[in-house]
Amino acid sequence: MPPRFARSVRPDRLPAAQPATPVDKWNRPSRAFVPDEILLYDLTDSPFCLKARICLHLKGVPFRRVTLTFGRRRELRRLNPAGQVPVLVQGGEAIADSRRIARHLEATHPAPVLIPAGAEARAYAALVEDWADQTLAFHVGALKWLNPDNRQAVLTNTAGEMAGAILRPLVRRIVLRRARRRYGTVGVGPAALEHLETRLRDNLSALATLLDGKPFLLGREPTLADVATFAQLTCMQRYAERHLLDAVPVVADWLERLAAVPPVAAALAS
Repeated sequence: MPPRFARSVRPDRLPAAQPATPVDKWNRPSRAFVPDEILLYDLTDSPFCLKARICLHLKGVPFRRVTLTFGRRRELRRLNPAGQVPVLVQGGEAIADSRRIARHLEATHPAPVLIPAGAEARAYAALVEDWADQTLAFHVGALKWLNPDNRQAVLTNTAGEMAGAILRPLVRRIVLRRARRRYGTVGVGPAALEHLETRLRDNLSALATLLDGKPFLLGREPTLADVATFAQLTCMQRYAERHLLDAVPVVADWLERLAAVPPVAAALAS
């Protein structure tokens, strides 16, 4: 994981703040005092950025979104040399990686609890989060970027946010080339689409088994396990693979249930 870096960011250059919506117990004011504005460098179409936004909203933490545009690449690399989002900036400290952001928020804003206190439940949540961030993210991402049926939508969603009209064609070529290289280095290309769909079906079936008879993965309330998995799968609803979700009613109902939690709905709308 990338190290933490303390950097100052000029807030006068940033877009309008996106406060978390105060809704029932999910948005109770935190007991921790946060004197400085909290900034989140992110992209709308990134599942990991969505995961960070959901955690912020569930914790009731006001924050300001800073979209990763083409012109902000150097600014981002000063905060995270890996050049990846999300990055949370708070009090001069930059926290990169959605997993670390979630644990930072859990430590500084303990209510509501997203990481269970019990050892067994905590370990289960961590395993599911790791599965969502690694295995599930790989299959969802590969289908998103390599399926020709998704190409126009994914480039519009990504390049349209990162650049204005003049630079957009260049950014489209850059992001597509990088995505192909990322999956190509591990031997995955368009010829693997059928295999990827099969693996994703298997993962959705396993998730349905974990959800059987429960509203959320660990019972009555959402945890970080739900947030991490939801962030990966809900992004699929914009792309051709949506039919895979519709084919698993237990998972589809769970996605709808979690999307209806007011702070999650606020994160999706922000």
